[in-house]
Amino acid sequence: MFGDLPPEILGEILHRLPVKSLVKCTIVCKYLNSFITDQTFIFDHLNQTIQASSGNGWLFLQLYHQRPIRYEEFYSLYSHNQQIGHFSVNKFPLSSLLQSFDHSTVVGTCDGLVCITNSQIHDMATLLIWNPSIRKYMLISEPILTSGTGNGQHEGYQPLYGFGFDSKNKDFKVIRLVTLYCSKRKRLETLLRKENVPQVEVFSLASRSWRSIPFRASPFLLPDLFWNIPQVFLNGVVHWVVSRRCDNHIVNIILTFDVAEETFGELTLPQQLRESTTELSILQGGDSLCVLHAFYVEDDCFFSIWVMKEYGVVGSWNEVYCWDSHLYQGITNVLALCADGKVVLLLYSGDVVLLNPVTEVVKSLTGQKWFYAFVGSYVESLVFIKREPDVLSY
Repeated sequence: MFGDLPPEILGEILHRLPVKSLVKCTIVCKYLNSFITDQTFIFDHLNQTIQASSGNGWLFLQLYHQRPIRYEEFYSLYSHNQQIGHFSVNKFPLSSLLQSFDHSTVVGTCDGLVCITNSQIHDMATLLIWNPSIRKYMLISEPILTSGTGNGQHEGYQPLYGFGFDSKNKDFKVIRLVTLYCSKRKRLETLLRKENVPQVEVFSLASRSWRSIPFRASPFLLPDLFWNIPQVFLNGVVHWVVSRRCDNHIVNIILTFDVAEETFGELTLPQQLRESTTELSILQGGDSLCVLHAFYVEDDCFFSIWVMKEYGVVGSWNEVYCWDSHLYQGITNVLALCADGKVVLLLYSGDVVLLNPVTEVVKSLTGQKWFYAFVGSYVESLVFIKREPDVLSY
């Protein structure tokens, strides 16, 4: 019956269906299964979903309870059309695969996939790519570079991870920049030495393999963070906030990696952030690049959000919000700036809330208390729907 419809008509119908309905359609008949699991349909459906959700997308939340030995991890998918009372939190189903460290960290989210690792500073790490919408995942093969040089100058390697989509080749990629890990003093001393220039590896989901590529950018310095260094994938580019030496002093920059061209670059921060000695982090901000600046005035902590209004234009940076951390019953962290202008906060109480900065209305998302939370953009996707030996279900 379905085979009697012209493919373009059938495609128009199926493109409008949500992912869960399409998963059910794959078991109706072989023709529908073949049609829906075709790569062209998968990416056409993804593009239409992204366009339909523009300005009103989903959020992926990874949430952590602190336990004596290991953090207990949960996740949730939140739609801006969803009523707050219907928000559901689920136990993170892949914790058993990441048991070698006391917590997992999200590298990034991209087009319905979530990249997760269990390690930031150690030589060995488990990496996986997960599609929570269809409950499938794939473990990534071991990277090329996995151990230290043993010269006593460092305790191993410090990887910086990125995750994004190559639209030219329709390929998801994981980026791994590896620098020597040692004390902060040693890193400052060796910042411009050859051994501090990172080695770079790129994992291609299409080829299921790692490749080494040259790093053609200035050496940089990573902050000392317990959790993974945040990244944002925007306009085909992965972004991180890092530091580097400039005229005998340290400045902050945004390091960039074009996923399709596999080239590095950098974006300049506004002067206040470029020379800041307090914490900076890249922030999910809808269709704009955002940076969160946490700073102190005497003993009071403040959070400010800077937005690059026009991508790549240094003069378009604008400070859009600045909050005293004592507001809204106490702010621990700013997690995301949503496309509709709302802001996701983690409060002193451990609650994750949605703030409307215009009305100053604060709504609890989870009604629970969390030690730590990650928030990234999300869209439902069919990637991994085709049955493959290395793609597993749960």
